[in-house]
Amino acid sequence: MQPLHDALVYIVDDDASVREALAWLLRSRRLASESYASADAFLSVLQSGFMPSQPCCLLLDVRMPGTSGLALFDVLLAQGLVAAMPVIFLTGHAD
Repeated sequence: MQPLHDALVYIVDDDASVREALAWLLRSRRLASESYASADAFLSVLQSGFMPSQPCCLLLDVRMPGTSGLALFDVLLAQGLVAAMPVIFLTGHAD
């Protein structure tokens, strides 16, 4: 099934089942996605000169081993990427 729009949803979550479920849900709505298992993996993309060239957003887990989602968000803010790539935080923790 071809994506309905040229928009892209980035998924950053350390839980493989969550990444797969979110990617499946997005595909069912004809939205393209790219998944990353850690904030560090997504940061490596950013460091390679990433600049959104199409509408996009980021689904970001708050708590992950290594670099947290909040630390990644701080990097996005510092680089001025949040305006071009809105962030939706995900968490399985009540605190």
